[in-house]
Amino acid sequence: MNYKAPRGTHDIFGANALAMSLLEQQARVIFKKHGFEEIRTPAFEDAALFMRSIGQTTDIVEKEMYIFEDRKSRKLALRPEGTASLVRAFIENRLDISMPAGRFFYIGEMFRYERPQTGRYRQFHQVGAEFLGNPSPAADAEIIILAQDLLFSVGIKEMDVRVNSLGCEKCRYLFREALVKYFCSVRDLCEDCIRRLEKNPLRVLDCKTDSHKFTGVPRISDYLCDYCKDSFNLVLSLLESAGCNYTADEKLVRGLDYYTRTVFEIRSDAVGSQDALVAGGRYDNLVGELGGQNTPAVGFALGSERVLLAARNTGFFDSFQESEKIFIAIADQELFNEAFSFAVKMIRNGSKSGKDISVFGPVNGKSLTSQLKFADKIKAVKTIVFAKTEFENGKFLVKNMKDKTQVEVLIDEL
Repeated sequence: MNYKAPRGTHDIFGANALAMSLLEQQARVIFKKHGFEEIRTPAFEDAALFMRSIGQTTDIVEKEMYIFEDRKSRKLALRPEGTASLVRAFIENRLDISMPAGRFFYIGEMFRYERPQTGRYRQFHQVGAEFLGNPSPAADAEIIILAQDLLFSVGIKEMDVRVNSLGCEKCRYLFREALVKYFCSVRDLCEDCIRRLEKNPLRVLDCKTDSHKFTGVPRISDYLCDYCKDSFNLVLSLLESAGCNYTADEKLVRGLDYYTRTVFEIRSDAVGSQDALVAGGRYDNLVGELGGQNTPAVGFALGSERVLLAARNTGFFDSFQESEKIFIAIADQELFNEAFSFAVKMIRNGSKSGKDISVFGPVNGKSLTSQLKFADKIKAVKTIVFAKTEFENGKFLVKNMKDKTQVEVLIDEL
């Protein structure tokens, strides 16, 4: 039987693995500059954690979570996003006491059962950051700029930053009533919209089926209290002062129930059609709702696969070259030990000198012809040949694999 990767998953190797590593390296550099520390959480959690934090009426909880029972019938779920797990860790490890103004980032795999498409998988990678303990709109602006810096670092220059405010609980209560009244006047809503209208009317704004019917929708800005208006205006002012171009988009609501006040997306048409590469916002109530001390927070997550797709389309990764491959061959099998020892020294000295090389070989029991064919197959640029006569005279043969020329080189010089 020939086994294949499950639908919605993909193997990452070669240039794709290199690109993923480069993105994660860039992320760590950017996060360090902003003072964020890494945190790693389990790949699965108590399913109730996500149901409570993300929201029962969200697509993630209703349709997309991978839920299973362990041998003691405990209901667990593969993590569909990173914020809930990070907040759980923040509370459980009493970081809300020892690090009340914590800056954390995470890099890892997430799981959602959704329709696979370009750049979207059922097992995918996210890079995210969470700034806990700071209620200031300045934290919102910094998080947006941090996300933008990360995209800049991988060559994505053209981006569309969308920002909105969902207000506080009081604002949303009034806005919710206005939405219910409005949507009840819209004819032939889809089943999802009807169900969401009863539980969470803001989620109706996310509908892809009926969105064309929504004209004259109430504006959240008309229902924001003075504090929420002032906070949002300060976020926008800080973004302007930092040179961040943005669009205030009142239709932006995000798909997770824990968001309060500022929400944002950063989109790019570098993936073929304009879509979100980064999304996030403020969630001031989540830590308290999950059992911790009331702690304001703001954060974001980016989808690594989609960001890499956008970065490749801009040509950024074309500038990264693989390491220079050197192959060690033996013309005489009795020199295998010397060749092996030399290969180890070359690897270690190359590492110390900072040279970007990869060393392959030697291969025991193969003819020199077979070894050179293998060197061609791995695209080695040079092959160092251990031949008895030359080795006894303190020399190697160095073969250029592109033009097939070779020269004798003193061992000490090499």
